[in-house]
Amino acid sequence: MKALLLGGGLGFLVVPALAILGALGIGGSALACIETAGGAQISVDAPVSAEVRGWVAMTRQACPDLPEVWIAAVMAQESGFRPTAHADDSNGGTWGLFQLNNSIWTTQYGHPWSADLNANGTPDLNEPEIHARIGGKYLCDRLAGVREIRAAHPDWASSTLPILDALIIAHNAGESRLRTYPAIPAVTATFINNVDDHVAAWGAPIEAGAVAEPASGPIVAAGNAALTSTAAGLEPPAAGCMPQLGVGGGIPVPAGTPHDVAVAVANAMSYVGVRSGWSQLCDRLACRAYGYIGSGYPSAKAHWTQMLLTGHAHPGDTCPPLGSFVFWNTGRPFGHVSVVVHADPGCDPRKIQVTANEVFDTATGNHGGVYLISLAQLNAGYVSGRGYLGWSDAVCAGSQLPSGTTHPAPVGR
Repeated sequence: MKALLLGGGLGFLVVPALAILGALGIGGSALACIETAGGAQISVDAPVSAEVRGWVAMTRQACPDLPEVWIAAVMAQESGFRPTAHADDSNGGTWGLFQLNNSIWTTQYGHPWSADLNANGTPDLNEPEIHARIGGKYLCDRLAGVREIRAAHPDWASSTLPILDALIIAHNAGESRLRTYPAIPAVTATFINNVDDHVAAWGAPIEAGAVAEPASGPIVAAGNAALTSTAAGLEPPAAGCMPQLGVGGGIPVPAGTPHDVAVAVANAMSYVGVRSGWSQLCDRLACRAYGYIGSGYPSAKAHWTQMLLTGHAHPGDTCPPLGSFVFWNTGRPFGHVSVVVHADPGCDPRKIQVTANEVFDTATGNHGGVYLISLAQLNAGYVSGRGYLGWSDAVCAGSQLPSGTTHPAPVGR
């Protein structure tokens, strides 16, 4: 999990994300799930073959806490996806997809390196299907050990790292190096950087706005009739560690709020708890609050560019007003935008609330769900907290919804 960015209008201050989640009352097994919930899947265009994806799936089946893309990145770093990869070291060397030594392999598998239980002439250590499963079991045990260490030593510098980076330290250099961090071997630091780079490059885009917004189409609803839960995307979610994460409660609208902004906030909040349908449609979701079918722009990035050109943008301003749009450079072509449903006079991003799609999908089991999230939490997820662009006036160029439409309305594409 990334660091959260907190602070006022002059900039953000980096603090551990887990401290914020703890303050929100999120802990225990739920927190452990959330720590590894982001960026789970491998993108279709990642240079990972179908065969390797099968091995990755076997590892994840043995350890569901590990994201697929992270497993692939570690496998690539360790062996280049070569099942017979071998490296000599002072402990007798390492073998296979995850470069496990004889002691670890024997402990996890119950048989030595030389074992060939299926009698096919290839040591089980070098059988990718077997190694992937045993590697997952080993990494899960390592992860449990790292969690115990972090719980016992929250003051250690390594306890503020993303937990998967801490897992790499324990795997590559030993758990004792969690105590010495940031003093770790250069090879371990390189390992972390390479894995993080691969995760960023190979991860399937779970961010809102990761594809161009489709042209606005008719809303499939009968006038202002109430929508069924299924039509609104409220069908029961898939299993997740925290199915209610990001649902939140009611948001009070301050007295004196302009009518259009008050209505927009109410509309935006009506989508919170919708469990599907809004995958990669952040710009449409933001403008939906103001009664539009779609934004009228190809993407959130294009929307921000137009706001800059027309003088509606406030670049770098981290104190967005109620009802405004906040934009991010996500490191992908189309960017992200959210609508502010609760502003803070003190400009504390922990108190500023926005709605956003997809951000908690892995943890909740939803697909294209809509969530209530703080500006600080959302900001932490984009380009390691460095992607915030600023806010803009709520200007959209799409077609209006039919008069009297009840929200949440269907996506309409």
